[in-house]
Amino acid sequence: MTQPTNQFRRRRTLLVVAFALAALAAFSIVAAGYATPNSAARAAAAQYNNKPTTGTKISIFGPPATFAAGTPFHIEHGLLCARPNVSACMNAQSHFDLYLDGVLQPSTVDIDNLGDFLLKSNLTNYPTGLPAGTHTFVGVFVLNGTEVGTVTRTITFI
Repeated sequence: MTQPTNQFRRRRTLLVVAFALAALAAFSIVAAGYATPNSAARAAAAQYNNKPTTGTKISIFGPPATFAAGTPFHIEHGLLCARPNVSACMNAQSHFDLYLDGVLQPSTVDIDNLGDFLLKSNLTNYPTGLPAGTHTFVGVFVLNGTEVGTVTRTITFI
């Protein structure tokens, strides 16, 4: 059996991305095309699964126009990896970066096992919320060290 060409892998990846976006609109979806043993993926998922969150989840894809100042919240987004080909989006060069008012925010890796998929997210908690005012969030999705998407949203904290 011949191996699929890179062009075929790219097309397959685009199809998986389109399907996953429809199913999980709250996440940026990227499906990778390089094999990794499932045991390594399971070990990664077990180590980084179920990280605690604070307060309400705010999505950068559909945030509220306003949010109560000083109220706990969290932002969590990432990459959806189709099994068994997860190595391209489960590595350290693949992540979601969150900037608040131009400053990169610290985050925690959170991996969820979704059966045929692994969801690798970066979680940023704001346990004391933010002060009153208008704040700009920029989410940057990175796959294998290459930026694949950026979303900018502004929320007024009152």
